[in-house]
Amino acid sequence: MTVGDYLDALEALPFGTVGDLTGGAPFLVLSPHPDDETLGCGGLLALAGRAGIEGHVMILTDGAASHRNSPSHPPERLTALRRDEAERAAAELGLPEDRLGFLALRDAATPSEGPAFDAAVDAIVARAEATDVRTLFVTWGRDPHCDHETAFAMARAAAARLGAALYAYPVWGLHLPRGDAFDEPDPRGYRLDIAEARDDKRRAIDRYPSQMTRMIDDDPDAFCFTAEQLAPFLGAVETFIEVRT
Repeated sequence: MTVGDYLDALEALPFGTVGDLTGGAPFLVLSPHPDDETLGCGGLLALAGRAGIEGHVMILTDGAASHRNSPSHPPERLTALRRDEAERAAAELGLPEDRLGFLALRDAATPSEGPAFDAAVDAIVARAEATDVRTLFVTWGRDPHCDHETAFAMARAAAARLGAALYAYPVWGLHLPRGDAFDEPDPRGYRLDIAEARDDKRRAIDRYPSQMTRMIDDDPDAFCFTAEQLAPFLGAVETFIEVRT
């Protein structure tokens, strides 16, 4: 199988509902950085809220690595900005303030093992248990980013302890070279039609100007989404891969 074969298979997954994905019970979206939750699950969160299904979000890192060399936005200021952006995005999706949490791990340096990893998993489990969460959503383990890979590992460990279902939402994996060999079982899961919430999701994405624009213009090496990178998240479908635990 190639990456292209796998991505084509994702586009052929059956359509499901928010109820199919969550069982109608509370769920928790784990986001490596402030913005991943909106990019991958913005439609899910908005539609769940309209259906009376309780969605929660936990953002794992402080997001301070996107502009490492900005004189105007040193880490503390950038962390505060990105938290504010996340809160504004959540509001656009109809997510109450008490359903958004921040673990504040160091961006681009999340622990992949050891006591710090275990402590992060403990925090995820505690949040899920406190809110009666039955399903976890997390970035795909094949996303080529260290924090996305670690988030996936944390979610998998937490889901095993909770006995919860686990779905992965691809972000950077959607841009893997299509011709590369790919050792992954055929995907199972659902596509979600988010047409009704598409405008809400777009407004939520726009609440992340630090990532979507050059508003911080004093770091020539800063991260900023290109139109090509953003395009997969502006459509009417979100994709969720069932993780076999």
